[in-house]
Amino acid sequence: MARPREFDEDRVIEALTRVFWEKGYVATSMQDLVKATGLLKGSLYGAFGDKKVLYMKALAHYDKTHIQAGVDMLNGNASVEQKISSLFDMVIEGVNKGVFAGGCLLCNASMEMASVDKAVEDSVKKTIMRMREAVTAALEPTINNFDQAEALSNAIISGYFGARVLAKAGAPVQMIIDARTASLRYLATS
Repeated sequence: MARPREFDEDRVIEALTRVFWEKGYVATSMQDLVKATGLLKGSLYGAFGDKKVLYMKALAHYDKTHIQAGVDMLNGNASVEQKISSLFDMVIEGVNKGVFAGGCLLCNASMEMASVDKAVEDSVKKTIMRMREAVTAALEPTINNFDQAEALSNAIISGYFGARVLAKAGAPVQMIIDARTASLRYLATS
């Protein structure tokens, strides 16, 4: 009979996520993961699998927590203008609090691993499409033309994820504010 786990799996996955978010996949060593989680290498492998499996769990956790917050906000009861503004405000607040010093784990994965690993590529695409669908759904009540809503959604998603990349690059917050303003201007003219 297997022994019950003597650790908090959610805490361990959060720690894994932080390490991959800060260092990236390639630069993260198993020793980094052991140190962050407090588990022995054998325990990590035994409970979760190899480094790739740990990375995929970190991406799923990031999606479930950080990305889902944006989807939930977009599905809320605010006006479409408030929803789109809040989407960018989440990035602005993150920059002001230092949350995006390591960038966005999803954007980082897209740039570092998606072009060389099909599972990562699929995970990143799935998450981006889920965000895009949430933006499109938020726009639909005010834009009757689905193609127009979809095109505007693509522009907003590009601006939003671009803002997350800019945040990692240390760009001035004003650039993200300007992206928010431009997205709202496009919305007003649609």
